Amino acid sequence: MKKSLKILCLMLSLMLLLCACADKDAGTSSPESSEPANASAVSDEPSAIPSEEPSDEPSEEPSEPDLDPLDGFVPVFRAIACSDTHVSSTGDVTATRLANLFKSAYKYASAHEAYNTVDAMLVAGDLTNAGKPSELKAWKSIADANIKEETTLMTVMGNHEYYDGGIASYTANMDPNLDKHIVVNGYHFIGISTRGEDSYPTEVQNWLREELEKAAADDPEKPIFVFMHHHLENTVYVSRTWNTGFSSQIRNILKKYPQVIHFSGHSHGPINNPLTIWQDNFTTVGTGTLAYFEMESGMTEGTVPKSADQAAQFHIIEVDANNRVRIMPYNLLTDSFFKTPANTDNPEKQLVYSIDKPSDKSAFIYTKERYKNPAKPYFAEGAKLTVSDVTTNGAQITVPTAFDSSCLYSYHVVCTPAEGSDATKREFRYYAQYYFEPMPESQVLPATGLKDNTEYTIDVYPVSIWNTEGEPLTVKVTTDKKEDIIYSSVNPVTYLGTFCDFESITELTRSDDCLAYGGTIGGDVFGGDWASNTSDVNVGLVLSTNRKGWNNSTALGVSYNGSSTTNRGLYVFATDSNGNTVKYPDFEYLRLWVDFTDVDFRKACFGLVDSDGNLYSTDDTDNDSDSPFYYLPDGETEWKTYQHGGDGCFGTAQSSSVKNFKGWMAFPVEKFSKRGGGGVRFSGNYVKGVYMYWDFSSPSMLGKQFYLDEFQLVDDYTVFEEYKK
Repeated sequence: MKKSLKILCLMLSLMLLLCACADKDAGTSSPESSEPANASAVSDEPSAIPSEEPSDEPSEEPSEPDLDPLDGFVPVFRAIACSDTHVSSTGDVTATRLANLFKSAYKYASAHEAYNTVDAMLVAGDLTNAGKPSELKAWKSIADANIKEETTLMTVMGNHEYYDGGIASYTANMDPNLDKHIVVNGYHFIGISTRGEDSYPTEVQNWLREELEKAAADDPEKPIFVFMHHHLENTVYVSRTWNTGFSSQIRNILKKYPQVIHFSGHSHGPINNPLTIWQDNFTTVGTGTLAYFEMESGMTEGTVPKSADQAAQFHIIEVDANNRVRIMPYNLLTDSFFKTPANTDNPEKQLVYSIDKPSDKSAFIYTKERYKNPAKPYFAEGAKLTVSDVTTNGAQITVPTAFDSSCLYSYHVVCTPAEGSDATKREFRYYAQYYFEPMPESQVLPATGLKDNTEYTIDVYPVSIWNTEGEPLTVKVTTDKKEDIIYSSVNPVTYLGTFCDFESITELTRSDDCLAYGGTIGGDVFGGDWASNTSDVNVGLVLSTNRKGWNNSTALGVSYNGSSTTNRGLYVFATDSNGNTVKYPDFEYLRLWVDFTDVDFRKACFGLVDSDGNLYSTDDTDNDSDSPFYYLPDGETEWKTYQHGGDGCFGTAQSSSVKNFKGWMAFPVEKFSKRGGGGVRFSGNYVKGVYMYWDFSSPSMLGKQFYLDEFQLVDDYTVFEEYKK
């Protein structure tokens, strides 16, 4: 009986497939359907094959899904959903991952007995890093070389397509249609492109409304797939931070159609997070990234965790004859479907987001009800914390992985000083690395900024994705006693705590190397790329002869003489020849004199380089809700308080313009986080360099100089204490 039923189901599926194929690529009106996905590349396009074969090439045998969540499910339609591929050229790692995405999807489909086709692929924006014609051509050449004729490709623009390209570049090199409504095998796909970095104006909204009416009229029971780049605010994971300003308008349009399954990217949130799917009046799903993770704010390590570039994810979507939908997150780095993020069930259980009745919102299961009475995470019986690398101001805490029946999200670390101590309690929050497979058996969590020679009780609480805390593991640690340091300068400086005042440097020497990126110190200053060891002669660095420093003294004149505004980095180093001080008593602030007359920045920040060459800055402390900086205008006596923006910077893009600032500025060192260091904050008494990142707010400022002077490391930014040898 079971065998006969299976044969009958297979015959029915084949009949449905033959009927559906007759409808393939039938598009509705306005706008026209996109070009065939397998259109030949023009002769001057770059090679479609990445220059290096990836080490994580898809395996020969496909990774079959766990059958439990798919029991009785026979697909009649299959699609791919992804976004944020961020391809720059055919030779970069994201290009390799994009090629592998096609290979893995087809490998899975071809091995599927009941249905072996990939009908459609939707890409929800940020195909490229900057939208340059060369980048779009590279993306399209990879797609053309790997996509099959059976698959309809649909893309929309993201904000990155506007950085150095725009609509003209996209329509000429990727797709002439910004918006599209395409019917593939009877299933409606509606995509809308942002107009600018975040704009879905009235005409786009009206078009979306009209196309949804057409799709719903065709078959009110079938799912309608809508895709765009930006999340809708307060829906999927990270949408509180990364969303469109047009969220309410678009939600009001979609809420009339429970059968809508909306896909969006932009945030780079991991798609095995249970919050990547959200349901209320319709369904929306995050599409992940092939480039790097970014998370919700509120963690010590900022929004970009350690090893964030180990991210390559997409969805395989299947629909059966009863309109049931299965969305299956796929991990390209393991070349397999994601397992459930719960670590209390079968470790091989596949993660599947199931929508059994897309048109009936009463059947939705990924709603706010999930937050009610969730189980608490817990540590295994007998689990213990291990302490290592104890210093005068911190320690490393090794934490065995806790368990959670849904998803272990983070660890809450509380460091409480012994009773009677004048030290303050310190708290940290770290991601639990659920987004990696396999999940690590333990993690090393830094406890930093502790007081020397002090006993602390350290409690580590496991936290679930639903923000429930379990019982902690506890350990005691006593920090080392530090040496007493008295500030001393070989140069005749004015103020206590001076790192450099430029008066003792008679001839400025440039370093071609950068200590912060694996290089050495070869001079007084380095100017170049903000995130690498690449120097740039267009970064002008001179000792000012027009006395632009504090009290009309010598200052460092800085300019950028390139053809366009871009992210640049400046370092002022301590060397034996310039005598800049490297050793300090405890300090809380970086204070310096600035003259920003007639210049302003899109984004800028300051930081420090420690004795090991590690860079720390506010730019690496993203989405800190309280990250102040201070300004004392020249000739005034009252300090003014400003806030860094969500990206850890000041400037026009961060709602904190500093145009025409002339005077003292001060920055809390506790807000400086280690570049690539998972939220570790600056601590210690040794400084090898002072750092500035900047990007001018307008091309009109190219070639203009601004001035820096009197770099100081002080305990109280309001106190100017004279230095006496």
